Amino acid sequence: MTWKEGKKPEQYLFTITENFVEDWRTLKAKAKKERRNVSETLRDAVRTKINKKKQKRALILSPHADDAELGCGGTIAKLIEEGWKVHVIYFSAVKTRYPELMDEIANSAKILGISHDILEFNTRYFPRDRQNILQALYDHSRKETYNLVFTPTTTDIHQDHGVVTSEAKRAFRNCTLLGYELPWNNLTVSLNCFIPLEERHIKKKIAALECYNTQKHNSYFNKTFFKSVVKMRGVQLSTTFAEGFETIKIRLDQLI
Repeated sequence: MTWKEGKKPEQYLFTITENFVEDWRTLKAKAKKERRNVSETLRDAVRTKINKKKQKRALILSPHADDAELGCGGTIAKLIEEGWKVHVIYFSAVKTRYPELMDEIANSAKILGISHDILEFNTRYFPRDRQNILQALYDHSRKETYNLVFTPTTTDIHQDHGVVTSEAKRAFRNCTLLGYELPWNNLTVSLNCFIPLEERHIKKKIAALECYNTQKHNSYFNKTFFKSVVKMRGVQLSTTFAEGFETIKIRLDQLI
């Protein structure tokens, strides 16, 4: 085989991967250290570059303000850290009952680095508005594509949470669905998926929840409880911290 213009193999390769020209010495050193063929190392580098351009997307369905942060705030922090784009839909009409929640949601979203929408459904009347909720989810699913959707567990006893999860299963048929736990709403729960977390993720989760001054009257709303849950789930995964989820549906090709 004759290389164009008398170039060596590596030089020819870099004519089609110019971003790696300056990294050639680093790549060769990496290949030598790992005892791998340099072409394999180069292919991995190119693949990583391509994958970074294909940003993964996650959607969190939060029937009420703070549900998303309570159920998977640490996971949100980790996803954002790893380059995912995360969007949260809050369903309840907070303007009419708690106008200050609008600012609390915005402050929490800023800490976590997420985008969000707030819908105008009345708390505790989601069963009545089931069809409209389905339509809202369906319309959103037509505009945006997600790799991963989080929703309350299928065993959550709150009527609003149950409606959101039931309709999510209908609206998001082409992606992975995981149910996040809210222990005070679950008499029984089957958690068979765990996401390991670091202390920095837990700190960000708690910082986001600290924005919700209007919710601090709830018995479960305290740092000790938040941390005890992620510690317990960590024990189940043999790690320090974790959040647990119910596997509702898995689409592996979008996650690997």
